Amino acid sequence: MLGFLGKLFVVFLGAFTTFGCLGLWQSKREAKNGRAPSEEEAALSQKTVDNVLNLNDRFNRARYMDEDGN
Repeated sequence: MLGFLGKLFVVFLGAFTTFGCLGLWQSKREAKNGRAPSEEEAALSQKTVDNVLNLNDRFNRARYMDEDGN
């Protein structure tokens, strides 16, 4: 009765629901075991933010070319 696209949509919807339920189950299990990330760990660190900003800076590589490390 369903065409090919209908069957494909039902499979997609089933997979989406399955993965959603699996994610909820894992998050509840981690919270119960006390392994939930703290607010500080969940937020981006200043180093990560600086790295992202440096990716968008065209002259960053030229500016720090004489320095080793980082």
